[in-house]
Amino acid sequence: MQNSKYAQVLVDIKKIDSKTFSYLIPDNLKNKIQLGQAVKIPFGRQGLVNGYVVGFSNYLPEGITAKEIHSIYDEQPMFDIQYLKFLEWISKYYFCDIQSLLSLAVPKKFLDKNIKYENFVEFVSDAGATKKQTEVLELLKQKGKTNLIAFEKEAHTTRTTIKKLEENGNVKITQKQLIRNPLTALQINLRDEFPLLSDEQKKVYEGIKEKINENEQNPILIHGVTASGKTEIYFKLIQDTINKGKNVLFLAPEIALVSQLTYRMAKRFGQDDVAIWHSSITESEKFDVWQRLRNNEIKILAGARSAIFAPIKNLGLIIIDEEHESTYKQVNPAPRYDARFVCEKLAQNSGAQLILGSATPDVNSYYKALKNNNLFTLKKRYNNAKLAKVGIINMREEFYKQNRSYFSKTLIRKTEECIESKHQAMFLINRRGYSTITQCQECGNVVQCPNCAIPLVFHADTNTLKCHYCDFEKPFDYVCSECGSNVIKNSGIGTQRIELMAKKIFKDAIIARLDSDVMNKRNEHLQILSDFNDGKIDILIGTQMIAKGLDNPNVTLVCAIDSDGAFNLPDFRAQERGFQLLTQLAGRSGRGENEGLVLFQSENPQIEVLANAQKQDYENFYKSEIARRAEFDYPPFSSIIRIIFSGEADIKVERYAQDVAFRLKEFLAKEFSEDEFKVLGASPCVIEKLYGHFRYNILIKNKTFQGGHFKILNYISSLKVPKDIKLIVDVEPMDIL
Repeated sequence: MQNSKYAQVLVDIKKIDSKTFSYLIPDNLKNKIQLGQAVKIPFGRQGLVNGYVVGFSNYLPEGITAKEIHSIYDEQPMFDIQYLKFLEWISKYYFCDIQSLLSLAVPKKFLDKNIKYENFVEFVSDAGATKKQTEVLELLKQKGKTNLIAFEKEAHTTRTTIKKLEENGNVKITQKQLIRNPLTALQINLRDEFPLLSDEQKKVYEGIKEKINENEQNPILIHGVTASGKTEIYFKLIQDTINKGKNVLFLAPEIALVSQLTYRMAKRFGQDDVAIWHSSITESEKFDVWQRLRNNEIKILAGARSAIFAPIKNLGLIIIDEEHESTYKQVNPAPRYDARFVCEKLAQNSGAQLILGSATPDVNSYYKALKNNNLFTLKKRYNNAKLAKVGIINMREEFYKQNRSYFSKTLIRKTEECIESKHQAMFLINRRGYSTITQCQECGNVVQCPNCAIPLVFHADTNTLKCHYCDFEKPFDYVCSECGSNVIKNSGIGTQRIELMAKKIFKDAIIARLDSDVMNKRNEHLQILSDFNDGKIDILIGTQMIAKGLDNPNVTLVCAIDSDGAFNLPDFRAQERGFQLLTQLAGRSGRGENEGLVLFQSENPQIEVLANAQKQDYENFYKSEIARRAEFDYPPFSSIIRIIFSGEADIKVERYAQDVAFRLKEFLAKEFSEDEFKVLGASPCVIEKLYGHFRYNILIKNKTFQGGHFKILNYISSLKVPKDIKLIVDVEPMDIL
């Protein structure tokens, strides 16, 4: 029984921060109320709202009258004090409220009590049954306890008959909660066996196992070339963890990869012990998974980044595959958390071991693994399959040879050879649309988005100009709005343009495009991927999504149409992102018995990072990149906090941002030494205007890391922000555009 008079309740309403409110515990709930329960409470003009019990007290602030808690949703608590502290730490570190985190953690259907049941029937006795009833009972006796609806169909009987048998004591009808598991559709009957590990895999597995037995506290990184067999090492570690009676959290960066991994794990460990968690499963399915996790009925949870908030118990192992992917960082909306760093905290809290894996590790992860002696490498592909040969095509030489096409002569020849040999090819162009700039040839005017400071992109399939940020769209105008000229030119390239050009060059080939325009059409991308894997598509053209996770042994040619585009963004991570993209793309070729070829088309073939990508030489890339980061105090030698100011009045936003920057520098100068912090800005963002709002930003390089992190955020939280200016804090931003 709860002896306290009041419950401290976190109200599930955003924009009231993480403030708690005191509510009177009515007598009828004193024997039921517990920490972590979801409750329904009155809240001002909004009437009854949802809340969560986070504490108890016997005192009220002076002048406050507490209202009564209306009701409890579920007597079983949703979370314990440790989980609440975990969420509280995330909210403070990433400058967000707990309510936004709970919206990720708690399925919407929970508060609807969306529990479904199915009826079962079982034989009890045939005493007093008629001849016809005896026939039904004999069948039931043979089947044992069975689903009621299915039995009625099989026995050709009715619910009325079954109810009468229940009244007579001949059968017993019971209810069982219906578990909606999307994995049951896989119909997996046989489990896959564990294959023998190669000598290299075995060495890495044994080394990690030894670290785990020594209770290693820091993340362990597996750096393995593409197709080196990292997944089989993961699976061996998962088996070890389950054998110890512990559970596993397995993260992948994208929904498609999560689905592939979940299927493989269900075939290996059984579909009843594996569950999936991401935004594409229904809320009802997520609710049932959530319930099973609370009851400790799931051994392996696979998911995208939000799976870190699932209530998985008895955690022994956390695996983050393709850990370099930027999609592990939530960008918009809040909470802007990084699942990789949050997993470090989760591992510390639970005593679980954190394993990271990638062919192109994040520079920060690699630096930490080297520092902690926690780096394990796989330098060979499984079964000693050869890495694809990589060639660099100088597009300036193509131009001098009068080839004005985006397709080099070598690419055309190799593609024709590829198709003739019944193999498949992939072309990467990391921009969607037809052309990236529409410009008047008379006055030079570039058609820009009226809401954002960026050019509109021409889409040939709809003959429209689109903004890829705010989704503004208008019909293509053949007359210049500035001077009235009709000499309008579309410049630059996108996936649509490359697709149309490829269809003209390779007339007999079956060609498909995969980009976010296609993703907007429900399940079309799944059909394209299925057709490509089945060999029904000769050439697949797409953005960076085709460089990730595709494992098609019939692909023997891949080409980056414009390799330079990967390196030309004004961002300190541009070199790293470009190297990762090209190396991952190269890994798609030659994964089967046939040797693969990779082509990088470039206007600047002499740059060092492109040569490293050609050799797939991560170590050399890392040496030059880490030296550059050290010189300019970028991560891992500092942590970065970005403050973004936006509003409709350009001058007002600029002045406020500059004022905050000035005061922030004064504050930090008093608190820390000069070499511990650097404040850059305030300055206009690279994209100065988005959604009709002008944007300015401040970058803070914090070399004290967590020592100064919360002092900075506390200072920011004390700012009085004008109502017509929006302030966003992004901790460890993935880009500074």
